[in-house]
Amino acid sequence: MKESGKKSQSVLFRTTLSLAIGTILVFLVLILIFYRQTTVSLISENKEKIEEQANSLALAYDSLVTDPSVSDTAIQAFINSFARTEECSVWFVRNDGRIEYSTSVPDFVRGDLLKADNYVFLTNDRALDLFMNRGHALTSDVTNGIFANSRSVAVSVAVATSQEDLNIVLFNTLNVENEVFWRLSNALLLPILISFSMALLFFSLMAKSLIRPLRALSDAATSVTKGDLSVRIDVPELRKESTLKYMLTDEITNMVSTVNSMIERLERQESDRKVFISSIAHDLRTPLTSIKGFLSAISDGTIPPESYPKYMDIIQTQVARIQELINSMTEASSLSQVDPAKMEEFDINEMIHDTVQNVENLLSDKSISVNVDLGKNKGEQMMVFGESQLLYRVFYNLLTNAIKFTPRDGIIGISTKYDADEKKVYVSVEDSGSGIPEDKRDRVFESFYKVDPSRTESGFGLGLYICREIITAHGEKIWAEQSEELGGAKFIYTLNDNKPEDQEPKENP
Repeated sequence: MKESGKKSQSVLFRTTLSLAIGTILVFLVLILIFYRQTTVSLISENKEKIEEQANSLALAYDSLVTDPSVSDTAIQAFINSFARTEECSVWFVRNDGRIEYSTSVPDFVRGDLLKADNYVFLTNDRALDLFMNRGHALTSDVTNGIFANSRSVAVSVAVATSQEDLNIVLFNTLNVENEVFWRLSNALLLPILISFSMALLFFSLMAKSLIRPLRALSDAATSVTKGDLSVRIDVPELRKESTLKYMLTDEITNMVSTVNSMIERLERQESDRKVFISSIAHDLRTPLTSIKGFLSAISDGTIPPESYPKYMDIIQTQVARIQELINSMTEASSLSQVDPAKMEEFDINEMIHDTVQNVENLLSDKSISVNVDLGKNKGEQMMVFGESQLLYRVFYNLLTNAIKFTPRDGIIGISTKYDADEKKVYVSVEDSGSGIPEDKRDRVFESFYKVDPSRTESGFGLGLYICREIITAHGEKIWAEQSEELGGAKFIYTLNDNKPEDQEPKENP
């Protein structure tokens, strides 16, 4: 049991770990998508921002330049203040790339500077990019992979001023990685942690509720293989008051119910087997003991020769009983199929009349009356299709069984009815006896089963089993119920009214 518990815990741990890893992977994919979308959005926002800054600065510069009261020193101070406030670099650049003024030099643009004639120029490529896209921000170090951008992105824009041949250029550096992760930590970290915790808890409960029935099934199977048929599968999640029962699928619920029913059936069969062995041993021991005693008495002279015929008749009777038991057991094991060559159409009503006449002495001994209500399906007959000798045995067994359990001066009812829609003939035999308890009506057709095991005169418990085997071999059904009219047991079975088209008699597995 400890080993089973360890295996269960191991399965639960592995399942939960797998689910946790799967959840983490899902969240990682979501984070990557968030990183990609946020990066693109962040760069777009900064491009719009630097364009607005450049246009605002150009308007302010044009206004200051045209005002005679504003000195160049004041204009320069305003530009420096603007650069510090907006955290960017402000350059004034001629159309030929010559730099007239700069508040600072970003690192990413140092490689694009050239010195000539005591002036500093932008390279042709850099100047061309800026002036060809005046008013539109440009970015550098942008890729198209999953990580759309590098850790930092350079943003630049050029706008024209009112002065001829003079442009304002703004440079800024955007730390994409820090900004995106800051937004991620503030916007998604807490929801992700809460969602992951809830998902892990839910997955753990679901895995536990799924594994528990499987563990119970495994433990039950192990106990059954060891011979313990008293075990039953008890899954707390399947109880009505459990809130976790809704996590279990119908397949698991049905499987647990089916296995419990199977174990219960095996337990009943084991109990029946023990009763059968005891019954068979008793049925064999009694006549054998009697035969042995009489033979010993004859051998040692205790029984005189003139009494030999009397005791030989007794011995013959006991041998006949043993033979009857053996024949019943043999017959019960050989009726699971019918011979197609022996299948024929015959009148079931005629067979019923003949059978009742054959047991007339049994009916007379107990003063039992028989009520017969026989229907018709073809003229004056009730025609059925089957192996007549076997079906005679079915009706004979049911009739003699009814005689056994019908009290003196009782009544037995026999009827045949035809259902034109189903094309079936229904044959019923009912009595005025004590009937069969409802919980035992299905079991009476099991081999060696007796409703009252103490009644040894009721036979070996094979009669109804033989009936079921024969009817099932014909592809039909037989069942027991309570007789509404007579109050005792009522047995009903169906038969085909004619040879089925394209259908062979079924074999009972």
